[in-house]
Amino acid sequence: MSQEMSRLILGIETSCDDTSVALLRTEGPRATLLTMLSLSQDDALKAWGGVVPEIAAREHVKALTPLLRALFAEVNLTSADLTDVAVTTRPGLIGALLTGLNAAKTLAWSHQLRITPVNHLWAHLEAIHLSAPTPYPYLGLLVSGGHSLILRVSGPNDVEVLGQTLDDAAGEAFDKGGKLLGLGYPAGRVIDELASKGDEKRFSFPISHMRDRPGKMSFSGIKTSLRVFIEKHPEHVRDALPDVCASYQRAIIHTLYEKLKEVRQLHNLQALPVVVGGGVACNRGLRALLGAKLPDVRFVEPRFCTDNGAMIAHWAHLAPGEAVAFPECLGLDARGRAVEKASYT
Repeated sequence: MSQEMSRLILGIETSCDDTSVALLRTEGPRATLLTMLSLSQDDALKAWGGVVPEIAAREHVKALTPLLRALFAEVNLTSADLTDVAVTTRPGLIGALLTGLNAAKTLAWSHQLRITPVNHLWAHLEAIHLSAPTPYPYLGLLVSGGHSLILRVSGPNDVEVLGQTLDDAAGEAFDKGGKLLGLGYPAGRVIDELASKGDEKRFSFPISHMRDRPGKMSFSGIKTSLRVFIEKHPEHVRDALPDVCASYQRAIIHTLYEKLKEVRQLHNLQALPVVVGGGVACNRGLRALLGAKLPDVRFVEPRFCTDNGAMIAHWAHLAPGEAVAFPECLGLDARGRAVEKASYT
C-alpha cells in the first residue's frame, strides 16, 4: 500500500462502453472515495445489438467533459486540486482508450501532474480492497464482457495468468445468448433475472471441461448449443423462457467454477482466498454457486464490478511507483490488447 502523504487522485475509465470518473483522497495507506460518476452507453448501443468501436469512442468524447465538471462540482473541488491522474491505458477499444488518455494528458499538461497508466483488468480484481481488504497472494477470477481470466495476484503489479478463455468471454456468451433469445442488449442482467425464476436442470447445455487443456476455457460451444436448441425447440423459448435462461446460465457459471477448481488443484492453490471481479461477478447465480463451493471467496462490490473510475484511481493508490512524472507522462500510449504480465516499462 502507498505510504505517501495526502494525494487527490482522479481516475478515468473509458476502455469500452462505460465512461466513468472518480476522485480518491489518500492519507498514507488510507484511501477514501470522495465521489464517482459514470455514464453507460447501453441506450446508444442497443440499436446495434452490441458495442460498435467508433460509436463508443464518440460517446466517450461527448460524455467525458460534462462528467468531469459534475464530478469536481459535487465535492467543491477543481482540477487544480489534483495531485495525480490515473487512466486506463490497456486493454480495450483503442479509440475509447485514447479518449480517456488524451483527457488525462490535458489535465497533466495544465497542472504539471503525473499520470498512472492502468491495466483495467488488474484494477477489476484489486477493487476488492475498496470494500474488503484482502491479503496477497490471492487467486482471482476475472469475468466480464470481454475477458475471462484466472489469475494469481501477488501484488497490484505482480499478476500471473493461470487460465483464460480461448474464444468468447463469459459475459459475451451471456450477451450473445440473450440476442439469440430476443432479449436485447446487454442481456446479462436480463438472463440472470429470468434465471432466478426458472429451473436450471430442465434443459441441458454443455459444460466445457477441456480436460486436455488445463486452465483453458471455451464458451463458443455453449452459445452454439443454445442456437441449435432454439432452432429445434422454439416452443420452449416461447413457453419456458425462465427455464431456458436458468439452464443456459448454469452451463456458463459451472464452466467457470470447474476451470477455477482445476487451476486451484493444478497449482496447489487451495489455501488462497478467491477474489471474483468484473461485470459478470454481479451475476447472482455465479455468486450463489461459488459461495456454496468455496470456503474463502470474496466478491468485488457490485458498483465496482463494471468498468469504473474508482478502481482506476484506487489502483494508482496501491501502486504509486507506477506513476509517470510530468512531462514524460505526455508520451504515454494506449494498447488495445491484454498482456500476460503486469508491466509498464
